[in-house]
Order: sequence, then C-alpha cells, then structure tokens
Amino acid sequence: MESQKSHPANTTLRKNAIVTLDIINVNAKGFGIGRVDDFVLFTEGALPGERIEAQIVKLKSRYGFAKISRIITPSPARITPRCTVAAGLRPSPSGICGGCQFQHCDYAAQLEIKKQIVIDALTRIGGFSSPPVADVLGHFDASDTTPWHYRNKGIFPVAPADNADGFAIGMYAARSHRLVEIDECLLQHPMHKRVLFVVRNHMHARKITPYDESSHTGTMRQIMVRTSAATDEVMVVLVATCDHLPAEDELAQTLVRDAGATTVLINPHTARGNTVLGNRFRTLTGSGSIEESIGAVRYRISPQSFFQVNSHQVKKLYDIALQMAGNADYIIDAHAGAGGITLYAAHQAATQGRKLHALGIDIVAAAINDAQKNADLNGINNVTFQVGAAEEVIPTMLSAANAMNCTNGHPNTVSSVPTISAARPQLVFLDPPRKGCETPLLDALITAHIPKVVYISCDPATLARDIKHLHSGGYTLQQVQPVDMFPHTGHVECVALLTKEESA
Repeated sequence: MESQKSHPANTTLRKNAIVTLDIINVNAKGFGIGRVDDFVLFTEGALPGERIEAQIVKLKSRYGFAKISRIITPSPARITPRCTVAAGLRPSPSGICGGCQFQHCDYAAQLEIKKQIVIDALTRIGGFSSPPVADVLGHFDASDTTPWHYRNKGIFPVAPADNADGFAIGMYAARSHRLVEIDECLLQHPMHKRVLFVVRNHMHARKITPYDESSHTGTMRQIMVRTSAATDEVMVVLVATCDHLPAEDELAQTLVRDAGATTVLINPHTARGNTVLGNRFRTLTGSGSIEESIGAVRYRISPQSFFQVNSHQVKKLYDIALQMAGNADYIIDAHAGAGGITLYAAHQAATQGRKLHALGIDIVAAAINDAQKNADLNGINNVTFQVGAAEEVIPTMLSAANAMNCTNGHPNTVSSVPTISAARPQLVFLDPPRKGCETPLLDALITAHIPKVVYISCDPATLARDIKHLHSGGYTLQQVQPVDMFPHTGHVECVALLTKEESA
C-alpha cells in the first residue's frame, strides 16, 4: 500500500485527475513545468506559455507527472513534427521513440529553451544568481534553417517483436528499454537508413535471432553506424552474442554494395547488461576505421573512439574553446578521445608559429592509439598522449609538478616543457562524459592553481555541479557559450571558461 507521504497536500490532486496548467518553463527531458498551488507537475510535450488540460499519471511527495489531455492555448512555437513517429501518426505499443524531445517546437524557440535550461542549471545547481550565459549558437546552413540528418553516429538496438519478422530494429522509448521500431530517423545521416534496411533483410533471410536482454538469448544485439561528413565513409559494427554470423561475408558485401559501407566489423559481446560494445572487434571488410576532419585536422576513428556526433557544429565548438584558451604554451586535455581538441589546438598553434605542447589523456586505450596515429597522420609533433583515468593521472602529475616547480610555496609556470610531468599547465581542457568530472580531478586543479580551465560539457546539470565545486575552490566563471550540437533534443553542449588568480 502506498504511503501517505507520497501524496501532495492538495487533496484534489490524485492519479487520473484532470487539472488545468499554465506552463512556465520546460526541462531538458521535454517536460513542461506547471504548478497547482505550490505543487509541481511535469507534462511531457508541453511548451512554455501554453495553457493545457493535463491528466495526472504519477504522484510523488513534492512533484508529479501528467500527460496532455487538451491544449487550451497553444504556444506560437508549436509546430507539427516532421517525423511521423514523433507526430503520433505511426503509433507503437512501446510508445514514442525517445530520440527527440522538441520536434513539435519551432527551431528558434528550441534555442531559447536550451539557453534557459543552461541558466536554470547554473542558478539552481551551481548557485549563480546571474550566470554569464550567451545565446545558443544554432545549427544553420544555407539550405535549411531547421537542421536534420546531422548525427554521424547511430546505435540501434535489436529486440524480439510481435511482427512478421519476429524482431524489431529501432530506438528505445523515452526512459525505458521498450523498443520502438523505426525504418528512418530524421536526425540520423541518411546512410544509416540504408544500413538498417540491409541488416533487417539479412536477418530475415538467414533467420538470425534478436537478442532478448531479459532471457539473455538470441544473436543480434545492436547495430552501430558511423558516417564521415568529410569522406562519406561509413562504418558498420554488428554487435552479436557470437563470433561469427550466418553468411557474414555475404552481409558485408551487401552492405558495401547497397548501403555504401566502407568498413564492416563484428563485435562479439556476450556479457549481460546494457553496455553497447564488447571489447573485441573483427573486421569483415575495409580498414576497421573511418576518417573525419575538423578544419584542416584529420582524424582516423575506430569503433571505440569518442568523436562529436555533429560534424557540422564541432568546428564551431572547438574554435570557441580555443578562443577562450588563449595562448598557453602547455595544455592538458583530460578527456582526449581520438585526439579531438588536443590535436586541433596543437595544429592551430603550429600554423600561428606559437610554441605549444599539448598532453592528451583518455581512459580508453583504443582511443589513445587512434590519437597517436592521428598525430602522425597530420604531422603534428608537439603532442603527447597517455592512457589513464584523468582523475588518477592528473592529480599525480600535478602533485609532482608542484613539488618540482615551487618557489616559496607557490607554483611557477614553466615556459619550456622538456619533461611534461615536471611542468604545471597554464590550461586544462575538460570534456568528460555526461556524468561529469570526478571530484579528485577538480580538487587537483584547485590545489595546483591551474590559471585557466575550459570545460566542454553535454550536460548542463553536471556542468553546473562541477563549476560550483571549482568556484568554491577559487575559480571565477567568466563565460558560458552553449552550442546546439543536438537539435530537436533536450541536450545542449556548453563551453565554459573559468579562471583563477595566483595566490598572493
């Protein structure tokens, strides 16, 4: 029996009750925020400025969830989603695909919403009364002011389904592992649709079974596709519970011929759980990697390497980060991936005739291997890469540098870097996963008095949390520039500049 504590004080609020809400805000998950007295209700799909009738579906002690019953006064920004799944024209028993949150919202209004999401996070979580947040840098091109097909990477689960094939390929419904079958996603590169078509037909013809995560049975788990905007190369990774798929060479040839694949790999993955990729890869055709570029810098990318999913926007993102960084002569990139901003910064310094050494660190050995190859590919020799967890490697490194380069108890910046571990960087780039930075890493930056930190984040909430920690350690938040790397979703990338004055 549900505890009384789970019910709001207002007795008119109960499950399935219909209430009238004025939507005052929206969060990153696409829920409009409204209130009945002081009780907050989150309603999926509602937009700021709307008045709606909403049916309560779930109640907690301090907030609840509702769904739209009727829109009384629609927002001027409300539009009909271009995707038929998002528009509800192709209903699924699993619900609506969780890939988008804002297709029903005009793109200009999406950018305003995302700016407010960043401001709210820095205010509510970070404790800043007037955070210095700029307008969101949108994704625009000459042909269309509303961006589509921008994602260069897609991961498509395969699961049993009650249909003619007995399986479905698609995306999960929001906040669930219920698969919504799709044959096209308007956010994904068009090549991804062709890949799914080929794999679906091959599974049907060869009777390849889908993976059932509840019973840990079946063969095909996931299909990962990566596409290069620079070279049009297409990587297909078939994640399966076996080392060999039926007629796998035939499948690879068909993917090359009919879907434009340039490399196809099998990833045997037998562990339980939701981790997408296993650790082993076997190449069926091609080189096992694809090449992308940011400006003049070329990157070879293997399946496990991180690379930003929006090739159109990433140069803007990195240019902003380097503008914030200034002219440091020794920098550390704490989350380097396949070379990312480490190589981009090193190349820019070389072309400007500036002296710079960059150190890139990443916990994924395959990514660091790619990064080292990418340095050679670009003829960049002012970089060093190291495998390891940033929260372990950097504190040790900065502690050693502090011990070796202190005068009267205060750390000194060195202008030449013959031995990286003996120097304190003028700048550290942070670009962690969505969960944000580990506390030991942030504490090490504070203790070492790193003069400047440029923090790139895809999650405003963890960004705000980490900035609050750095601020408590003496850093000043100078500016935050949001960049829309993920149109039509609630996600927004941010670049934040923090500085710290030297101790007296």
